Amino acid sequence: MAKEKIAHAKNESEVPPMKTIGVLGGMGQWSTIDILQRILHYSATKVPQYGNRGYPPMVIQIINRSCLVLNPDGSVLEPVKPAPELLEMAKVVGAKADILIMTSNTPHIFTKEVEKAAGKPLLSIVDVTIDEVKRRECKSVGIMAIGPTVRAGLYQHPLEKIGVKSILLPQELSEKLDSEGIYMVQEGENPADFTTPVIKAIKCFKDQKADGIILGCTEIPLLLENPDDPMIINPSQLLAEEVIKRALS
Repeated sequence: MAKEKIAHAKNESEVPPMKTIGVLGGMGQWSTIDILQRILHYSATKVPQYGNRGYPPMVIQIINRSCLVLNPDGSVLEPVKPAPELLEMAKVVGAKADILIMTSNTPHIFTKEVEKAAGKPLLSIVDVTIDEVKRRECKSVGIMAIGPTVRAGLYQHPLEKIGVKSILLPQELSEKLDSEGIYMVQEGENPADFTTPVIKAIKCFKDQKADGIILGCTEIPLLLENPDDPMIINPSQLLAEEVIKRALS
């Protein structure tokens, strides 16, 4: 993606007021930082900048827990339930923010519970992605995501409602994407050393003639060799752009 020109203001009065963005982060930490950077970069191109004034106020909380309740052995409890820490974070951040976002896909399984705890609606990373699929007029879309997200049908169900076919990875490749890519980013490893599963996944979707590829886990953009591939639908970037538009409205 080409870097857009920064908008500059002549004085502070030209910087418009912006709503406060509440960020429910962690789950994992590096993808949270990636989305925050995307928000700031996009704001710099759309909001007249005057020193440090042209950015949205944000209330940010980061947890180092799974958004899901886990069994003692670390496996996911079935049926899935939201972790208490996720709902407590929503309550705390929701009390201080005008707009809420979550920097991970999987906790969107619990959108209703999060909104109830926060006392306000969530700007959904899933919704902005489905809007982009519709804008592109895709007929079939590949989905790269962590196991619980795929099993919950987080993207498959809304895609089905708009008549778009979901293409999933073979189980072995999906498991490698989790264990040899996504988890490595979460643990702070160098993403450049773990790009192979993503490269194979993109080839798999292209071989199946997908019209687009949803990066359904916010760690995956950090693993891309070619982020400007026109096939890529990046929910992290879409969320960053939409939340700035909402902050200005």
